[in-house]
Amino acid sequence: MPLHNVTVTVRPDGADVFAAPTADADVLGHLEEGTRAPADALLFADASWLRVPWSEEEARAWLIGEQTDFSRSPAYNQVVDAWYEADDVLAVRRGLLQDLLRLRRAPADTVAQVAELRGEPLRRLEARIAGQAVLRGYRRFWELAEQLGLPAPFDYLPVHTAPPRGLHELIFDGFGPTTQAYRYGELYYAETRELSPGVDYYVPEGSPLIAVADGVIVPFQFLGHPAERALALRPYLPERYRTPRGERVLANVIVVYAHLTGNPTAEIVHVGDRVRAGQIIGTSGWPVYTRDDGSVGVQGGNAHLHLQVHLITDGMRSLGSVWPFNPLLFWTPRLVALQARLATHSADPPYPREGQPYGRLGFFSLGSFRCDLPGNVWEHTPTPQQIWPPGVYTLDDTVARAARFAPYPLDGTSAF
Repeated sequence: MPLHNVTVTVRPDGADVFAAPTADADVLGHLEEGTRAPADALLFADASWLRVPWSEEEARAWLIGEQTDFSRSPAYNQVVDAWYEADDVLAVRRGLLQDLLRLRRAPADTVAQVAELRGEPLRRLEARIAGQAVLRGYRRFWELAEQLGLPAPFDYLPVHTAPPRGLHELIFDGFGPTTQAYRYGELYYAETRELSPGVDYYVPEGSPLIAVADGVIVPFQFLGHPAERALALRPYLPERYRTPRGERVLANVIVVYAHLTGNPTAEIVHVGDRVRAGQIIGTSGWPVYTRDDGSVGVQGGNAHLHLQVHLITDGMRSLGSVWPFNPLLFWTPRLVALQARLATHSADPPYPREGQPYGRLGFFSLGSFRCDLPGNVWEHTPTPQQIWPPGVYTLDDTVARAARFAPYPLDGTSAF
């Protein structure tokens, strides 16, 4: 695919230049760290191959984009949508859709035809089949969209694997009582009642972070460690809602991207910037910790994006960061289904199957919970009258509580 006005910078260790976009091709030369090179085309394959000018004999040559700052720069905006149409991403999307069709006992020829779909026909079929599969609680939540002040459902993943073939191995950890939270709750989730307050995407440091909606980058404190680098996106309400002056209206939602500590280009946007859905806004990094001597270190080998979603207000007071909601509630059904598929890549089940009090759980086992109440959730003894401890809400409970929120002003007059 063509690129326009793109110049990349070679990262540490340099980059080999190849005669063709494959590691088996002849090596034409080597570019040292810091070399600037114009790129006029991209090919997604075993790597993100960038075409660059080379010599009179070899007018064009290829280098690996991951060995440059390409996926860390605004130039990546040109290929965000194309990423979803890369062969490796299409393989995951088509395989998921075929599985959903088989569960519905669709004819074999209908299932086979999916292997040829791409673009809008594939999107429409994904939306229809995944929409039929979502839980009633998800649908009830979106019936409250105007009252709660929700943006349009997110139709972008918040992170891309670079190159796209990495999607086959991407590990996704869910919300709430996950296996990760059960095993490492005291270490990582002591301030959130040993429940995961968001979802995690295990991608290498430097992977592109994508705005899931049109909105504004805002300040929002939600991580305890002062050295953590993060971004917070406040989406707009859907396009049809405008102020009397015709301006977009901010929704009642904050989407936070955490663990950006890493390469200096991690924060491509800053507080106050307006962004559009699909725009690269940063790159993934590592969590941080405090060493015994008081200095700050990064958790090497634990690179991932941690994403949380919060409602700003219930119409009467600011909710701050103490009440995280299940992020999957905010995506379109087809993106919920895709993330559920990604969770199957983990060596461990996404939710505990044994050894804990709640039985086998799923992605919507919880809709939300309060962090500001005492007690480790895993120490609660479930009873028929109270499966979860106070302040931990199932999807149906979350919807019932949200239905009692005061109506969110849709004309831009909110004080929050």
